[in-house]
Amino acid sequence: MRSVCIQNQPLNQLWTTDWIGTGVDLKKAAKLFATKFACGSSVTKNPQGLDEIVVQGDVSGDIVEMIEDQVGVLKGVPSENVVEVEEKKKKSDS
Repeated sequence: MRSVCIQNQPLNQLWTTDWIGTGVDLKKAAKLFATKFACGSSVTKNPQGLDEIVVQGDVSGDIVEMIEDQVGVLKGVPSENVVEVEEKKKKSDS
């Protein structure tokens, strides 16, 4: 079964979108995201030792749309197996 977790996380003052999942060539998917969003995208290991794609920027909604549209290497990933986890953005105390 192919399951995918898409999560936004703050990194310093920027946001990153993490893709944790199976069934997709992660290097090809990272290149697809870097090309599509004109941003940095790489495959790294998360603290649990699993491979993940880290995309610079808040593009989780766009990635979900790409999965739903079955774009490129994302063909075959069922949209019902996608879990989008949203971190709450902190409001600055000004």
